[in-house]
Amino acid sequence: MIKIFQFADLHLDSPFASRSVTKAAAARQRLRELFCRMIKYARDGEYDLVLIPGDLYEDGYLTEETMRMVVSELATLACPVFISPGNHDPYTRSSLYKCVKFSENVHIFGESKLTRIGLPDIGVDVYGYAFTSPSLPENLIANRRVSDTAAVNILCAHTDVFSPTSNYAPTTYADIEAAGFTYAALGHLHNAPEIYRSSCTAAYSGFAEGRGFDELGKGHALSVTIFDTGEVKTVEAERISFSTHSYEIRNLDVSGAEDDALVLGKLRSLISAAEYGTETSLRILLTGTVTPAYRPNVAFLERACRAELDALEVRDETLPLLGGELDADISLRGEVYRYLKDKMTSGTEDERETASLALRIALAALEERDIALFMPPEEASVTSGAANETGERSEKQNADN
Repeated sequence: MIKIFQFADLHLDSPFASRSVTKAAAARQRLRELFCRMIKYARDGEYDLVLIPGDLYEDGYLTEETMRMVVSELATLACPVFISPGNHDPYTRSSLYKCVKFSENVHIFGESKLTRIGLPDIGVDVYGYAFTSPSLPENLIANRRVSDTAAVNILCAHTDVFSPTSNYAPTTYADIEAAGFTYAALGHLHNAPEIYRSSCTAAYSGFAEGRGFDELGKGHALSVTIFDTGEVKTVEAERISFSTHSYEIRNLDVSGAEDDALVLGKLRSLISAAEYGTETSLRILLTGTVTPAYRPNVAFLERACRAELDALEVRDETLPLLGGELDADISLRGEVYRYLKDKMTSGTEDERETASLALRIALAALEERDIALFMPPEEASVTSGAANETGERSEKQNADN
């Protein structure tokens, strides 16, 4: 029995450029702590191998503090560690992998060709390669065969198995299987697909912890066990989450809303019911139809609930409620509505959004209400009578960027 612990795509010292300085520093610290938790788990679990198929850190941003931590933590493991550098942590002349001395148990693939390292004591051969620049367009697995078919043959690789024209070491599950691998530990795809199971098992661990709204929910590592009876090799793989923080996107239907108080109540109910807290970054998409005179004040909603979460982003995708009194209105209000109605119901998505915004601004202007709330922040900043609200929106945008 061979026990393997696998993780990839941690991206230590990511810049988190869209976050404030304080939030970015906290996010980087979370990733360091996550790395330490995973190494402790592997150490306590007495694994036979630790596999890291790429993007362990962000080249160009890695700090000396993080570098020392990585080297020190890996040295605490009693088992061999194999690292296959990826496109974000390539094996270059100035990289961590080249410039720092690791403990004897750490094996780093340093060439952009498939290489074998044998572990005869446990009957395992580990194959891997390195990105030596941010791209690697060659398929390094196709038409290759393992040297010893009797061994447990493991591939540790940063690769894209779904795009044959990818610049990130493209290959296929069929290529991996034909090469004779028992198990393939893969990195690069952050949103891990289902584990591939055939004569070969291949698995992406996916992102270890989300770094944005394209990586939703909890991240994972993999615990893999290979049973070798001499005739048959079977593989079991289990996803394990170590992340404490998550990014979430939720729709919130606010149909019928006439003011921010109703929307705020629904928003707080959603946060409470989902048990989101200070370890959650949440994006809310407001949907549904609201009265034409109302547009949700996203800056106010974000300020009102932000302390309950790590971060909150509210996007207004509501539409003005069509029909009713505006259909029969013979004043200029009705004329504007009827002119825009078709564009709000039958145009493209962009046309519907533009027509909806135009109606709201027109109605506000005709009723001598402040139009700043209905305009994009960058335009509202030059609109008279909207200085206070505009300043708040600009402050919010700067904090997010």
